[in-house]
Amino acid sequence: MRKYIFIITIIIFLSCNHSQKGDKAENKKVVKKELRPFFDSDKVDHYYLDFSEDDFAKILMKENNTKMEEEFFDIYVHHFPDTILQENFDKILLKHKYKKSELTIKQQKDIQNVFSEKYSSPDSYASCAAEYRDVFIFKKKEKTVGIAKICFKCGRFQIVGSKLDTNGFGLWSELDKLKSIIRPNEKP
Repeated sequence: MRKYIFIITIIIFLSCNHSQKGDKAENKKVVKKELRPFFDSDKVDHYYLDFSEDDFAKILMKENNTKMEEEFFDIYVHHFPDTILQENFDKILLKHKYKKSELTIKQQKDIQNVFSEKYSSPDSYASCAAEYRDVFIFKKKEKTVGIAKICFKCGRFQIVGSKLDTNGFGLWSELDKLKSIIRPNEKP
């Protein structure tokens, strides 16, 4: 009887071990699978705002804010826009002193690769209020198809217009890679 239990245990152990090897092989295939970009775009524009915390505090402490200051808060801190706007969002950014970066074709391609479907999820969450200094506008035939706002300080992001699940985005390694693309000379 002990022989049979021993043989059955060996068979079960080997079959479980074989099953795990199969799972690892499938995982490798998933990693090699080409990830779909969040946006079907042919151009990426990047906008950056050089804005100090003191300047922000001055506006924040004002008793009555103008409509323009309220619109700025919506862009800089809140989730605006929550849909792709009919009017050009890039013009709104320029009105609020965001500067447009000159990106090479390679930088645009690298940015599109960062903004792609992932099979992971962020393991940490932001611990500060967002300061969306970096905004990416994805375009197809000059029409805005997606917007991504990033706070590199705390890791918060807002992605609008993607038909794919963007929940896997936001790993610090991705944000570091993205930052190195748009500011290659800046030290981490």
